[in-house]
Amino acid sequence: MSLLSPGTRGLKALRSTNRRRLLDLLREHGEVSRADLARLTELSATTVSSLVAELADEGVVSEGGVDDHSRTGRTGRPARLVRLVGGRGLVIALNLTREVVHAAVCDLSGAVVLECDRRIDVDRADSLTRIAALVDELAEQAGQAARERISRLVVAVPGVVETSTGHVVSARVPAWQQLAPGPVLAAATGLETHVENDADLCALGERSFGAAVGLDDIAYVKASWGIGAGLVLGGRLYRGYHGGAGELGHMEVAEFGDLCLCGNRGCLETQASLETVLAALRVVRPEVRTPADLAELVQAGDRAAIRAVTDAGAAIGRTVAALCNVLAPQAVLVGGELAGGGTHLADSIRDAVERYTKPLTAERIVVLPAELGSRAALLGAVATAVEAETTP
Repeated sequence: MSLLSPGTRGLKALRSTNRRRLLDLLREHGEVSRADLARLTELSATTVSSLVAELADEGVVSEGGVDDHSRTGRTGRPARLVRLVGGRGLVIALNLTREVVHAAVCDLSGAVVLECDRRIDVDRADSLTRIAALVDELAEQAGQAARERISRLVVAVPGVVETSTGHVVSARVPAWQQLAPGPVLAAATGLETHVENDADLCALGERSFGAAVGLDDIAYVKASWGIGAGLVLGGRLYRGYHGGAGELGHMEVAEFGDLCLCGNRGCLETQASLETVLAALRVVRPEVRTPADLAELVQAGDRAAIRAVTDAGAAIGRTVAALCNVLAPQAVLVGGELAGGGTHLADSIRDAVERYTKPLTAERIVVLPAELGSRAALLGAVATAVEAETTP
């Protein structure tokens, strides 16, 4: 039982929220004076000074250099600038797809130190053993000095992560059913391990380092073999009560449609997933087998490929419009392998949002192509590690 009174818990939560606000601003702007931090956060100068001192004691931020006022046009004594200490720690980030693991070693400012792709079938019984071996290999390649600074492993997985147990639930990864990979990987690698849904980490990556920097309410739509949404609401990742928020792909769009892997019928994934698009396109383009093949055709202006993508976008967009009517976010970010090759998917989703979202909400929402591509989940892992390190 907690020994903190409700008032004390409230103050700690408020202080934690204010710390995150400062860190978000520093990630967005690079370096900021204390006065500008107070102005941008609308916190008192005393509160900002206290938080900066606390973060500096922990080695999270440093103060150095001065603001010569050239950016603001102000006069008076130059102010010292606060910045994140990028090199103080490292995180190993993994993004697991059906057949390939995207891996990187990053510092906490988002700089990528080392990056590679490795073909690993995550549905094999030995997949976690092979993933742990990849983590050890990355740490070895980073060098002894860097290895000593690696503090966390963050893994993006294509499935629901139950927040209470850490179990991954995904019809696409049957070998992981009711398996909690976090403790297994932590024991194998010796690193504190966090496991998150891939769309959730993409949303955090775009908010911290990509197209949604500075926005507190966003929906990241990941259109790939599955279709999911990562939700950041009020500046916080929203996972749902037990996890599983944002499962757009399993909203019914055709009552008597095809059976879905989840066991229901007519889910969005049966109409507009990457697998469905590739299968439809192969009727006229039999050589198309992979997302790269599709992206190449779209980039070349192939009408059939563009039509297949825009039709999928229209179907996804109607579902996203329903989401927007409920949540009214500032922005919708469109990413995933189905978005490769151009802005056609984002444009089609934007058209549907404008058509099917109530007008007052639609005119306040921007729909944007995601900027970070395959790195979105990796940099979302960095954002998760930063929050873990800086939350008291």
